[in-house]
Order: sequence, then structure tokens, then C-alpha cells
Amino acid sequence: MSIFATPLYAWDSNGHKLVAEIAYENLTPYAKRTVLQLLQTPPPRYLYPLSFSNSAAWADWIRPSTSQYDTWHYINLPYCGSDFCPNQKTASPNIVTAIAKDATILKNKQATALEQGTALRFYTHWLGDIHQPMHTIRYYSSSYPQGDAGGNRYLLVDSLYPNLHAFWDEGCGLWPQTKNLNKKQIRDLAKRWQALYPRQIFGAALADNYPLNWAKDSYALAIEYGYEATSQHHLSLKAQENAQVICQKQIVLAGYRLAQNLNAWYATP
Repeated sequence: MSIFATPLYAWDSNGHKLVAEIAYENLTPYAKRTVLQLLQTPPPRYLYPLSFSNSAAWADWIRPSTSQYDTWHYINLPYCGSDFCPNQKTASPNIVTAIAKDATILKNKQATALEQGTALRFYTHWLGDIHQPMHTIRYYSSSYPQGDAGGNRYLLVDSLYPNLHAFWDEGCGLWPQTKNLNKKQIRDLAKRWQALYPRQIFGAALADNYPLNWAKDSYALAIEYGYEATSQHHLSLKAQENAQVICQKQIVLAGYRLAQNLNAWYATP
């Protein structure tokens, strides 16, 4: 099987940690205590508790040891080029069904601490994934009759990034490639981006709590900004700048949505 058969990752660890840090800063005191308590139960394939921000990357860290959740990281909403459009149905399970599944566990007061702790790690990760535009789309054309795997097959030229998916995964150039930001850097970026994009600017978006709609919004952004590469697969400076703005806003929005739901579910003991 080709390594590009499905998208590999959404935001890298930095992106997922930023989503979690923004969410954590917006949790109520009781919600904070609850999620930290749930994370004390080590999940399968990881032998020690993780901080809330680190737990957001756990679903990617376990991928080398299991393929069970591979299709849960994305949804293939088809985007058709003018010269080709197959009759494709959206496969399940996918990120929308994964979010619904883990939300049900987190809201279930009868679920065990291990079940809820594992679901929390997944749910935190899925909220980051679904806001990464290239994790909601599959582009079809005569050049990509099987689809471009969320930009994994859409190779870039004259770029530090091998393909369009990798460009978005690694923050569109907002942080250094293959370098994990430290806790202070994550915290500082989270505060800076929240100041740039406070909750009120998202308005109706935060009132929409339907994951399929989140995926459709990300899909629309992928079409408008993700495929700004020219026909020669070259990302202009303007395209990169536009992508960076979308990257920041999507990470902040994901953090706000995550906090909003956790606050609702853990409002009281």
C-alpha cells in the first residue's frame, strides 16, 4: 500500500498542543480539575499520565502500534476538478463519527475513568484534526483519479514541504519544521493568538455544535485557501500568508470549541 493512501497526520504535535492549551485556558475551574483527574488514568499503549496539552498528540503517537483508528483522523469530502468527478460516497468510520462516539462516552456519567480518560485524549485530538482543512477533503481530477489523499499526493515544488498536506500539518510555516515547541512557546503562542482572535469574532461558528458542519467549514477553507498553489504546484508568498491566517484561526476556534463542550459536560460534579 502506498504511504499516501490516506492522510498521515493532521496538525503536528505543536498544532495539537496549541489547541489543547487554548482550550485549557478557557476551562472553568471544575472542568480543569475533572480533565486532569481523568488524565491520571494511563490509556492503552501509553504507560504514564500526560499533561492536557501533551495528551492532545497521543492519538498520533500510538499510530505506529495500531492501525485501528487510522480512518478516524479525517473525512474524505470529495472536491472534483472540472475534468473528472467520480461517484464517491463518504466512508465511515471517519472523524465525524469518531467525535460523536467519544463525545457520547465523555457525557456518560456511568463510563469508567479509563473509558473517559481514553475518550478525552481522542476527543481532544479529533477537535484539532477536524479543523485542519486538508483533513476534510479529497481532490479528484484526471491527474488524481483516486484522489489526492488530502493533499498528500499533491506534491509541491520550490518548497520546504514535500506536499500540500505536510505544509498544513506543520502550521503553514508558523513554527519550525520538525521542531517541538517547548511549554513556554506553546503558552505564549496560545495567548497571542487568542488576543488576535477573541471568542466574539467567531460568533455563530461557536454556536454551531454539529461536527459535520465543522468538517464542511474546513472543507470550504481547503478549497479556497488550501489549493491556492498554481497548476505548477508552487505556493506563492501570498498563498502562504493566507494559509497562515487560516491556520491560526482554525487552531484558536478548535480550542474554543473544545473548551466550550468540556465546560458544558463538566459544569458541576
